[in-house]
Amino acid sequence: MLSVFPELLNFSQVAPLILRVILAVILLQVGYKLFKSAEKREKIIGVIEILSAIFLAIGMFTQVAAIVSLITISNKTEEKILRLLMVAVSISLALLGPGIYSFDLPL
Repeated sequence: MLSVFPELLNFSQVAPLILRVILAVILLQVGYKLFKSAEKREKIIGVIEILSAIFLAIGMFTQVAAIVSLITISNKTEEKILRLLMVAVSISLALLGPGIYSFDLPL
């Protein structure tokens, strides 16, 4: 079947960029909340989430950062739907790669 808007397929590398940036913003928020917590375990998870958010934002080690964020997505996230979306975005970034404007280069 023919695509309705075939011109939009030229921008297929922009979608991972958008997913990367949005996931980084959410991880920064959640990681900062966990870092402010009193428990040592939550502080460590918060630091890991903040670091993976930074790597996702700049597009460095994107697939590794997406897998790490997939592992550390905590139950402290307010909404179950938000957690589900974060898992879906992390999996798609692990499979699709970083998109444009990143330091990762496909081999």
